Amino acid sequence: MKRLGLGGLFFAWLYGVPFLLLVGLIRRVARPYTPSADEAQAFGVTTDALLTTGLVLNAVLPVLGLLLAGEALWRRHFAGALGGTVLLYVAVALVSSLTTSGLTGHIPADQEPDPVVTQCIPISGGRGCPGG
Repeated sequence: MKRLGLGGLFFAWLYGVPFLLLVGLIRRVARPYTPSADEAQAFGVTTDALLTTGLVLNAVLPVLGLLLAGEALWRRHFAGALGGTVLLYVAVALVSSLTTSGLTGHIPADQEPDPVVTQCIPISGGRGCPGG
């Protein structure tokens, strides 16, 4: 059972972490159609959660596996995963350097159009309608 758990932990790091980071980076550079400010904020929060979770799991899973590994084979796997952790952080840092703002904390611009004024109700005091 321990072998199955360590294998699951290793493959979660090997496939799950890059998947989370890739989806987060794709969402970060995408221009989604978010017509309202609330939808834009929800999109940004989800993107931040994916990137943050991927970056945290990138560090935690290999260290946890190295601590739990009893056999030399699994220790070698997780020691190599620590090297892979550094490579993933370097890759994310390179992508981050190509963006114009930080990877997290980005909320797409509100794309809701300004309302068009079609009627004018005169303001009290006899000044007429604003703007003519």
